Amino acid sequence: MKLKRMVAAFLAAATAFIPLSADSIPTLLSQTVYAEAHGMGAALPDWIPCDFDSALSFRNTYGATHVQDGLICIVFKENAVKFQEDEPQGMRRYEVVTTKDMMSELTHKSYGSADSNSCYEVVVYYAPQEKGGFEVALVDTWLKSSELDLGYNHAVAYYSFMIDDNMDITETDIYSWLPDCEAEFKEYSDNNGKVSAMDNYIVFCLESNAGTPYDWFEGIETPSIRYDNIDRYFIEDCSPETAQPLDGGTILKAVVYTAEIDGNYLIRWDYAYVNDYQSNQVERTLIADCTISDFAQKITLDDSYIHDAEFSYAHYSIYSNDLKASSYDIYNSFSQSESAVISSKEELVSFLSAYLNNKPLNQFVSQYSDSFFEDNVLLLNTYLDPYRGRVMSHGLDSVQNKDGKLIINYNSIIFANLMRTSYFDILKVVIPKKELEEKVVWNNKDTLNYDLKRISIIDEDTGDYIPITWESIPDLFGNSIKYFEGQNPFYWDTEFFTDDWHEISVDEKYLPEGYVLSETEPKTIKEYAYNTADIIFKVKNTIPVKGITKISATTPDLFSKNIVIGPEPAVATSKSELTEILSRYMSENYQNKYFSAYNDDFFKDNVLLLNFCIDSTGGNKIHIDDTDVSSDSISVYYTKPSTDFGICNTDYFCILHVTVSKTEYNSQKIKWKFTGDTNGDGEFGIADLVALQKWLIASSDTKISDLTVADLCKDNNIDVFDLLAMRKKLVEFILT
Repeated sequence: MKLKRMVAAFLAAATAFIPLSADSIPTLLSQTVYAEAHGMGAALPDWIPCDFDSALSFRNTYGATHVQDGLICIVFKENAVKFQEDEPQGMRRYEVVTTKDMMSELTHKSYGSADSNSCYEVVVYYAPQEKGGFEVALVDTWLKSSELDLGYNHAVAYYSFMIDDNMDITETDIYSWLPDCEAEFKEYSDNNGKVSAMDNYIVFCLESNAGTPYDWFEGIETPSIRYDNIDRYFIEDCSPETAQPLDGGTILKAVVYTAEIDGNYLIRWDYAYVNDYQSNQVERTLIADCTISDFAQKITLDDSYIHDAEFSYAHYSIYSNDLKASSYDIYNSFSQSESAVISSKEELVSFLSAYLNNKPLNQFVSQYSDSFFEDNVLLLNTYLDPYRGRVMSHGLDSVQNKDGKLIINYNSIIFANLMRTSYFDILKVVIPKKELEEKVVWNNKDTLNYDLKRISIIDEDTGDYIPITWESIPDLFGNSIKYFEGQNPFYWDTEFFTDDWHEISVDEKYLPEGYVLSETEPKTIKEYAYNTADIIFKVKNTIPVKGITKISATTPDLFSKNIVIGPEPAVATSKSELTEILSRYMSENYQNKYFSAYNDDFFKDNVLLLNFCIDSTGGNKIHIDDTDVSSDSISVYYTKPSTDFGICNTDYFCILHVTVSKTEYNSQKIKWKFTGDTNGDGEFGIADLVALQKWLIASSDTKISDLTVADLCKDNNIDVFDLLAMRKKLVEFILT
């Protein structure tokens, strides 16, 4: 009773000073009725905004809506703009529209600030009248729509609620679970992860810092599936609201997709360097590998992807003083990638000491504190640019725990322009300790830089690039490509060209002698992201003179049973003889794959000389140098490098084959000789250079059993010029 008398006194005082109108009476009555029912006097709860600052705080805490104490509070953010000249003065730009006769309006006020271009319109509803749905929309009246109902098409903002039998209120629109402010964003991300599924929605939580050269980019897999199968519904900006724009700060966005059709799809967002020329330089990635089922009502995410991984790398020129091996010596010392799992500063120093001198070592280690390793592990992998000046950056593709392994997929980005130096890089991935698996695998994928096309001319039988002379290139391509680099493969930057690059072709008249375009697959185009592509021309050698077929020794089903590989040269004078020889070593499938060119027509006029070996240096440095034919013998000179030039992780099975005309072959003795093998160990290396040097100064303990292998100049003299030629050949091995 006392409360009622106080309310009556308040009403009497209020009506004594405020002119009565249809607008003022309901507002006053609703506030006092609310106060009477809740026993709170005339005051509203503290969480309901009462000025600009508290409205701003409300938006950062609850977003636009909050339900509490039987109240619905909605804080709309609006542009604080002046009225247009042709508008009636005093006309409100924004109008709040609700479901009629469902709830009463308790208070409705707008708050602005002299420091802000925005204002907040605060509306509070209470006293639900009946069970059912209650909708609220903010409509922009300047749109001059003839249907200013609850919005849908014209509303600036729209929210819905449900009132149950007990008159309890629940929000039912998407914001009942989707964050629309900083506090809700943090809570949602912590509870659901940076990639999540809710009903038939997929949500990405993107966090970044303003004012930096990095931003989030939608991955390339999405555009091809978006409109038919998965629709990007909208992006909700959850960034902290401030009275005035700030330089820098945090940007928070929730990106929402809706499923449309059942199937398996992959959506990704990459946090990358904002630069047209380094668009693949990705530091973080979020991936939704999803299965959509039940008529697009159920979404299952592959949870093996790690979304907390951060990728970076340290970049060192091979000519710098940072590295313990420099210049081209580095390709002997560091060409094989090495990786490590680092869980302490001591382990970090131990690993890096093999590569870095003291100053760069200390700079690298100083980035990581003891506290860093309490919760994180640092994964390292070394990378040496195999293109000798075309790879200058890397990007992350994905990090995934799969089959008991932590798999790190990354991209090394190939640029069109050859730099003056190549780089040795130390790749870094930081992950939480809880995500670490026992085995870590690094997988590299070469990626072409933006607008780059790579043109390759490949022997379809061997898979090797064929040699192309520089002067023949304009005629070969008919002047259709310009400003390119390389010499098979060619690197062509098409950014400034409007011509249809798909139409590029080669004129086979200008291919090397004996080569013609393949009849089965003369041109293949493989298109990738960022306007990049591989253009591959396959050619066939109609007059195979000499060649080397190299195949990884780990290739499944390559070898025939009971194979024994040794220095066993052979001669094939017919297709049947070739089949019998090859069957000692390799399966029928691989015979057909690599030696189909040697058919009955070939053996009408030619004989094939073969030799077989296993090479552990990668197979790239084996060369067939020359063939000498006499009435007594045919000598084939070839170079097989020693392990001075490094050992590859994979051995290669190499088949050397040389064509001799039947008019030249009279069943002579066939001799396969190692060019430069002056010490007779069956390989060519630094020891052979030392042996020849000693022999030239008449060292008594040095013998050369076959002087022809030392005659690199082919002038029938063994002298200092052969020594220089040998030295040059060794240098070429180092550079290849």
